[in-house]
Amino acid sequence: MDLLAWNTLLFALKWVLIGLIYFVLLLLLLALRREVSLQMGASRISVPVVPGRLKIINPGSDLNSRAGDILNLQPDTSFGTEVNNDIILKDKYISRYHARLQWDGANWWVEDLGSRNGTFINQIRCTPKTRQLLPIGSHLQAGDMIFELLD
Repeated sequence: MDLLAWNTLLFALKWVLIGLIYFVLLLLLLALRREVSLQMGASRISVPVVPGRLKIINPGSDLNSRAGDILNLQPDTSFGTEVNNDIILKDKYISRYHARLQWDGANWWVEDLGSRNGTFINQIRCTPKTRQLLPIGSHLQAGDMIFELLD
């Protein structure tokens, strides 16, 4: 081959090599972007924090509970004696479906579900089937059991 052909071949190989380097850099950047987006997506997927726990002040006739026990709440928590409630209590004065606690993102609300012996907030009887504000630190009574709402 003559000199012109070699120069043309080397010129073409130089640009192919430069193109391959840029292609590898592009693949590395895409892989890095994908990894970062996966990490960011994993950090965005989180369980919403629901600030609420019930502390048992008086366990009443529930032999499974003790004063000082903490019950974690879900955004919508029902309690009573039936097994399909979120919190199952064994106090003899608590109804099968006694009450529901709901978190609206800022406040807790309690609704008496038509229980026989009522639900009380700070010793004031709740109106059945009506949501009522349950401030943090207040005492909630159902049957003989008394709870304190903690954040």
